[in-house]
Amino acid sequence: MMEMDLRIKTRIVEGVPVIELSGELDSYTCSQFRDAMIDIIEQGHPSVVVSMAEVEYIDSSGLGTLVGGLKRASEKGGRIAVVCRSNQIRKVFEITGLEKVFPLFEDETEAARSLAA
Repeated sequence: MMEMDLRIKTRIVEGVPVIELSGELDSYTCSQFRDAMIDIIEQGHPSVVVSMAEVEYIDSSGLGTLVGGLKRASEKGGRIAVVCRSNQIRKVFEITGLEKVFPLFEDETEAARSLAA
């Protein structure tokens, strides 16, 4: 099996940083994701949108990293919203109960506005 990479792009939408992930978020790639989140939060942007619209696979270590990011964000008064269009990824959030912890959006702009409000 070929190992999938995780690609990470960051940009600003509606004044809120968006971390756009594509590929697979698992034990091999979650440290890249953690570093990207922590960088943004420590730079004074405690609220972050994490776009998983292009994520093909996420495992428990990927979810753990997201929860770790939320801990860091909320220490600084921030929140994390997740963009998720795939039923497969959404199901993972529902099964783990994390859809109660992370607001899930279909759309980046909506997610960013929810945090900017």
